[in-house]
Amino acid sequence: MPIKKNNALVLFYRSLLLIFIQICSSALFAAESESSNGPWRLNDALGIDRGFSLSGVQRTRYESIADNVKPGTSANDQVMAIRTILNAQYQNGSFSSQLELVDARQELADRDSVLRNSTVNSLDILQANIGYTFGSENSTNVRFGRFSEDWGSRRLMARNRFRNTINSFEGAVVHHQGSNGSELRAMATQVVRRLPTDFNSLLHNDRENDESSDAQRFYGIHGSYPNLFESFSSRIRSEFYLYSLREKDTSEVNTRNREMETLGLRIRTTPSISKFDFEMESVIQIGERRSSNAASNLNDLDHEAFFQYLSLGYSFDVPSNLRLLFEFDYASGDSDPADQDYERFDSLFGPTTFEFGVVGLYNPFNRSNLMTPGLRLTADLHEDVSLMASYRHFWLAEEKDSWGRTGIRDTSGDSGDYLGQHLQLRVRWDVIPGNLRIETGTIFLNAKNLSNKNTKYFYLGTTFSF
Repeated sequence: MPIKKNNALVLFYRSLLLIFIQICSSALFAAESESSNGPWRLNDALGIDRGFSLSGVQRTRYESIADNVKPGTSANDQVMAIRTILNAQYQNGSFSSQLELVDARQELADRDSVLRNSTVNSLDILQANIGYTFGSENSTNVRFGRFSEDWGSRRLMARNRFRNTINSFEGAVVHHQGSNGSELRAMATQVVRRLPTDFNSLLHNDRENDESSDAQRFYGIHGSYPNLFESFSSRIRSEFYLYSLREKDTSEVNTRNREMETLGLRIRTTPSISKFDFEMESVIQIGERRSSNAASNLNDLDHEAFFQYLSLGYSFDVPSNLRLLFEFDYASGDSDPADQDYERFDSLFGPTTFEFGVVGLYNPFNRSNLMTPGLRLTADLHEDVSLMASYRHFWLAEEKDSWGRTGIRDTSGDSGDYLGQHLQLRVRWDVIPGNLRIETGTIFLNAKNLSNKNTKYFYLGTTFSF
């Protein structure tokens, strides 16, 4: 049943109290950061040396949403997303090792809440690997074990930032740095499954070891070249990449049996004061997959999809570092739900927060069946305070296909393709730079056609880095 108003106020004030306590405790521990020595660090306080380092991040965030567009959700929902990371590393010459632990859990959720393993992943290993650096000028590094990292634009492979839980992989990854600034990466991995996945276990923050298996194998190669178009402009950077995903059902894991290749090209210029900059990323996907992960689904569909991103920005020469960006995203959808072709673009392991709004309780959009132009503005309101505002309109790429993560679909297409518009605002305050940040934001979604709800989302959180 929905949360009663009085109970909701009590829970909200309790959440604010927890955040206030974190602010006070963070300020106490980081008092030394106001000195010329820079931010307070646990590693320095403990006097750790001889190649060892220890650091961490604690984040507490309150979220609330009203009039959610997702079917089957309560009219109002809230959650306290709490994430603590502790990262230990050792470096001895060319040899390195790493152990990073993450504890992602929730409070305030109830039986009516939207709760998945994207919010809860109680104490587990995020990264555990050993590495070795070799070659001329130590230009090549290879690591074996479990790892999590960003690749390229982060649209297809990334370490999650806003989301409470984080993607990780097990296998081998190689980084090679060229003398001219180019970089080549390659990986052969198995996807780590976050466990548990059932609602009751997530509600109670139950712990279960995350694990990988050959049910999901993920390979990739990514090249970045800063000087490929130097004859035109020294600001142009280019990237080429290929990802390969191989899935199969096992006795413990059901998958969509995706067997597909993702080939992409990205060209961009670095932003500069009083100059225009642009970014273009084009991606195609080919292969086979099934429409669901049901064990009874044995129908293989031909997968052919594409994605296009374009942006044009300008950085103003003003004290506020004002920057204005026009963006356009197109992700293909399935034109005919009844045929043997599957044309929805699959963004693999890429987040959507930095383009379509934060996730958590609000996440109706992803890079599937979507066409959306938008404007984004960033500015520094003060030395340690920044603002981001994003305004977008949304259309379905194919009106017979479903809407993003909502699952809403009109197979007749009679509802049309326009989904509505949303406005996102975000403010960040670095209370103690390098140690304590307060971040708050809101999103207003005015949905149309497939839904006529007016969604209101709000969050307030603190991040303590130590």
